[in-house]
Amino acid sequence: MAGSNLGINLFLRKLKTQFDSNIIMNWSSLHKCILILFLTVALHLSWIAWKIFILLKPEIWQWVNISLIRSQLVVNIGSTLLLFLLIAFCYFFQHKKWANTVLPHVVIIIFIMLMLTDGFLVGIYSPATVFAFVCISGVGLILFNRKIIYVQLITALLFYIAMMFCTYWRLIPYAPIFNEHVLENNRHDNPFWVGTMLYFIVPILIVCLILCEILLSQWRHRESFIKRLSEIDPLTNLYNRRFFNEKLSDIQNKQSYYAIILIDIDHFKDINDLYGHHFGDEALCQVANLLSSQIRHSDIVARYGGEEFIIALPETTLVSAQALAERCRLAIQNQVLESIDHHFVQLTASFGIATSDDDDNISKIIHLADKALYRAKQSGRNQVQPYQKPINEIA
Repeated sequence: MAGSNLGINLFLRKLKTQFDSNIIMNWSSLHKCILILFLTVALHLSWIAWKIFILLKPEIWQWVNISLIRSQLVVNIGSTLLLFLLIAFCYFFQHKKWANTVLPHVVIIIFIMLMLTDGFLVGIYSPATVFAFVCISGVGLILFNRKIIYVQLITALLFYIAMMFCTYWRLIPYAPIFNEHVLENNRHDNPFWVGTMLYFIVPILIVCLILCEILLSQWRHRESFIKRLSEIDPLTNLYNRRFFNEKLSDIQNKQSYYAIILIDIDHFKDINDLYGHHFGDEALCQVANLLSSQIRHSDIVARYGGEEFIIALPETTLVSAQALAERCRLAIQNQVLESIDHHFVQLTASFGIATSDDDDNISKIIHLADKALYRAKQSGRNQVQPYQKPINEIA
């Protein structure tokens, strides 16, 4: 049972990773058009279902224009088939440059024409039409390039306003799919009219909410990914210097005592010169992994620049910091790398330590750790040296 749950959790994690990485905003315009066409097909199928329901219920024919519903049912079936053909056409030519330029405009025009037609049938300023126009406009602006969508939306809005005026001056009928008896009386008290409005509003609301949630989730994922990229060193996957300084400032603001360890790989320039920069990069990655494996969860390790690394140890005394640095030094010393020409290179590193007891200024503490590191290198390298105050300072 545990193995089964583990497999399910692994599958769900993979699915989430695929979902997060497959950002809809990064789709081509043509792929977005295919998505819109599928949604239009779903809307047409809901129309077909509603009209079939009406035709099967003679007792509610009194509320509708039954002859128009019969003719519109045929139109909806035919337009649904045409939409499927358009989806196939977009899919077949998805890799063609001309298709990605022309077809999005064609698809959006067809989509707007169908929406305006449906809006005219149920009432150009009915709740369902107004709600659909607002929601679909918002989703369109999110999905598509503004150059593509604005011209179409402005044109649609002009048609929409023109139809409202034509309806007001009775140049065209209002909501011809309903019987005049429903429209002339208080239709808001008519359960059939109210139910019809809900029937068309709720699916659009659900689809728009799902699309917005997907887009927002993927935006959040992308933002966190970009934020993560801004925090780490791309070679070693450790924190970079800027983010390390931010984390260290947080520790300082909490008025916690802490220790700083500065690490420098010994003779790194010689390693680069003798075995190449690729080998030097591998050495940096190995040291980064070793340092990460030795520290606690609360500690912060970063690449500080070139072959230098730095570790911040919150709530850590000098004695504990020295013990950790010694473990890191031994781990690096035991690391042997093989070059491309089969030379074996033993890595070593020098360590300098300072604590917040030495000073209360972050830059000064790092400077003191650097002085201790310099003393470690001057004393023969491959050793740990804590900062020691000069005798005149102690006095």
